[in-house]
Amino acid sequence: MKRIAWTLPLAALAATATLAQDASLYEDVASPSSTFVRVVDAGTPVAVIQSASFEGGDSGVTPYVVIDGATEVQITSGETTATEAIQPATFYSFVVGADGTSALVVDKITRNPAQADVTFYNLSDIAQVDLYVPQAKAVAIEDVAAGSGGAVALKAPLTLDFEVRDGENTVASVAGVNLVRREGVAIVLSGTGGTYTATMTPNALAKSN
Repeated sequence: MKRIAWTLPLAALAATATLAQDASLYEDVASPSSTFVRVVDAGTPVAVIQSASFEGGDSGVTPYVVIDGATEVQITSGETTATEAIQPATFYSFVVGADGTSALVVDKITRNPAQADVTFYNLSDIAQVDLYVPQAKAVAIEDVAAGSGGAVALKAPLTLDFEVRDGENTVASVAGVNLVRREGVAIVLSGTGGTYTATMTPNALAKSN
């Protein structure tokens, strides 16, 4: 796979355009020091973050919960329960992999008014995968280990197809992803034993009780 394609096509997609006063998913709904936490777990339908309960749906992606003033967050997803240390002004995803192991992943959300944030999570049994953009012939997010995630900010508005690749092999894909300025999407690869699915979920916010 030619990762050097990053140099031109994807650099163009990631270029910053003139700032616009668009409505935003990430408007100032909380203080600048707020922490944002969500669960990404394709194996269970319900997750609890602090006292807020969510149904993850087919993708297993919950909304981000806004947390103010806490240094720890309590998370339950299926049979997995954890208390994780958190930092202010940071986005996190609590990722549960195909083998049941969990990790709190920092999401590099930019909230750039001219870009869309794309996050990608590998919940499969494949050791390492790339998120590839066929239109640009370039890797958007590379070397995402099982049970982990990555992120990139791309120019918007734009509609792109994404492929999940294991080396040169495409194992799953998501077509026609609509990227909106200062919003974002989560793409999740799940599955085991050679059967894999990629899903897309728009990022969302929800305040904890």
